[in-house]
Amino acid sequence: MEKLGRLVSLYRPKKVQPSNSSSAYKHPRLIIVASWTDARYAHIAKYIVKYQALYPGAQILLLKNTTAEIYRPSRIGPAMKGAVPVVREVHSSGMLPSSPEALIHIFSNGGSGSIVNLYEQFAVSAGPGAHFPRHVTILDSSPSVYSVDHAVKFVSLSMSPLQRIVATPFLYIWAIGWSVLVVLGLVTTSGDWAKAHSNKTVETEARHVYIYSDTDVLIDDKGVESHAADAEAKGFSVRLERFEDSAHVAHARKDEHRYWDIVKKTWGGVA
Repeated sequence: MEKLGRLVSLYRPKKVQPSNSSSAYKHPRLIIVASWTDARYAHIAKYIVKYQALYPGAQILLLKNTTAEIYRPSRIGPAMKGAVPVVREVHSSGMLPSSPEALIHIFSNGGSGSIVNLYEQFAVSAGPGAHFPRHVTILDSSPSVYSVDHAVKFVSLSMSPLQRIVATPFLYIWAIGWSVLVVLGLVTTSGDWAKAHSNKTVETEARHVYIYSDTDVLIDDKGVESHAADAEAKGFSVRLERFEDSAHVAHARKDEHRYWDIVKKTWGGVA
């Protein structure tokens, strides 16, 4: 993939899906993969390769995120600027098409933050009257609201059991302090990103689907369902795909056939 910035990379197929062909919207013109925090390339590659096989004519834009960005959310926006020209190439006219042009695949809060900041950077650079391409959105293990417990779980996830026992009291002190900054509006959190996904212009999104689990330790299933209900009340076309006993961003591993069938149906508009 061609590196467009510190956290942005682009795959260009040899034959890009034309915008003026009769089959223009049978495949996405652009797929945006917004990976989870600190995702390894080897793990992301499994999704990239699958998308290359499913939609060989699509460009694939990869947005990464890291723990450093989560702790300093103001860094995410500038890092997403390199993706804006690619998005603008997809839809340059003033009229939105009836069919989606892009597929957005969000993983966890890291991916959620990347996409929300991309929306913001696009709005700033594209100018008045410009539209983000019409798209469908897949939310894998996302979104979530901020809480002290979830913040502690996120930070301690990679620790050993002994490290977790020793560190947990200090992590709760840190998380409570972080919560104070949240209340004062001094930092952006996953909760702010979650709200943005159901506050953007309905017309630019054809539909979105939530892929989530009842055993995800980082993303609460009831929170996902509440977000979906709120989005639907605001006019979004939503669908819930609940997996049983699958871990955070591991739903494809739990049932690969079902997972990619959901992706294909979301793009194709099948209920």
